Amino acid sequence: MLRVPWRFPLLISACVVLGQLFRLSPLADAVAGTAPAGVRLAYPLAHVALAPFTLLADWLNGSPARDLQGAAAWAVAAFLLVRVARWRGGPAGAGVRTVREVRAAALFLVPLTAFLAWGALLPRPIPRFVAADGDAIVFDVHSHTSASHDGRRGFGAAANSAWHARAGFDAAFVTDHNTTRAIRAWLADAPRGTPPRLLPGVELSLSGLHLLALGIEDGVDNSPYRNAWDATGRLIRALAAGRIPTSGTTKTAAPADTGVPLTTRPFLVASLPEYWRQHWGTDIDTLVEWGVGGFEIWTSSPRAMDFPPALRRQMIARCQRGGLAMFGATDMHGLGYLASVWNVARLPGWRTLDAAALGPALVERFRREGAAANQVVAMRRWLPETGAGAVVAVPGNLVLLLRTATPAHGAALLAWSWLPAVLTGLRRRAPRS
Repeated sequence: MLRVPWRFPLLISACVVLGQLFRLSPLADAVAGTAPAGVRLAYPLAHVALAPFTLLADWLNGSPARDLQGAAAWAVAAFLLVRVARWRGGPAGAGVRTVREVRAAALFLVPLTAFLAWGALLPRPIPRFVAADGDAIVFDVHSHTSASHDGRRGFGAAANSAWHARAGFDAAFVTDHNTTRAIRAWLADAPRGTPPRLLPGVELSLSGLHLLALGIEDGVDNSPYRNAWDATGRLIRALAAGRIPTSGTTKTAAPADTGVPLTTRPFLVASLPEYWRQHWGTDIDTLVEWGVGGFEIWTSSPRAMDFPPALRRQMIARCQRGGLAMFGATDMHGLGYLASVWNVARLPGWRTLDAAALGPALVERFRREGAAANQVVAMRRWLPETGAGAVVAVPGNLVLLLRTATPAHGAALLAWSWLPAVLTGLRRRAPRS
């Protein structure tokens, strides 16, 4: 009969082999739900070598908040189950048993905390998105620097650019909260034409709404427009007309063609999760009437990824009917390090354009092509739609990880699963002096 230490790696090996037999693409079109053509993920060697850790960290980095809570619950439940299974009675006193359990808890919590810190805070190995078509541009519409109030300290425009390059982006709009300070400084000093191109934009905090204004370098004072829905409407209408409203009345009825002209007429995108949580229903139509031309449908933000799949499908259908652009957003703040969603558009000649020309070219494409402007490609994950599905989302997604792992990752997983058992067996066979 097999010894207990060998049963676990045999079980893991069977799961890995089955996953490889029924492999899926790790990428999915967020609109169609199918595997996209002409794109792939390129994994650095360190990502493959550390497969058990990198694959799990990848899943956690792009997870909804409910999945993160579920992962914590499953981890605690697994720990308690192991402790119950290993419970030893006998004459040991309460003090000895307490020390033993505290030590076991520490051996569980310390590595878990270290893993979470590594996955969220350190520049760990991440996959890079690659498009086969030389005319395809891979871009991000929503990212931040330390100029945002919630941006990671030290995560300036240069760090933002370096991260986007590692993740496979050719261009990225920098949309700090209510300021364009960082992107204006970068555009003034950065080398021209160096990929990835950082493009100007801003994320405005309004009345129950976060609004991306893509292509804008001008400063916009959001404070008069953030506390009332009609005031928010006036600002949106003015921005859509290429203007900043003059101070004074904030009524929606004020003409949209009054105010200070902007250097560039921005393209307006409603950000997740605010439009879903606070302005679902007829407010969506109102936003479109005011001049919002696009909506985020996928993101890397945990709270935003709680967007119910049924409502995401409704939003996609609404955008397709109305010719509205749809985007994936990393919402990068300098934490997490994984990019789990990319936008891809075919824009011949984009490589010859610097940031000053590329930003307007993309904005014009969004405005002209609408729902057909780009493809949203995301890392594949299972998003359950029922309470029962949410309970088993963690094991379900772990199975999906095995099915989307590359053969090289599969081999690394096999090696990691057998290593402890082999070392244990060698130690038991070692001659004693």
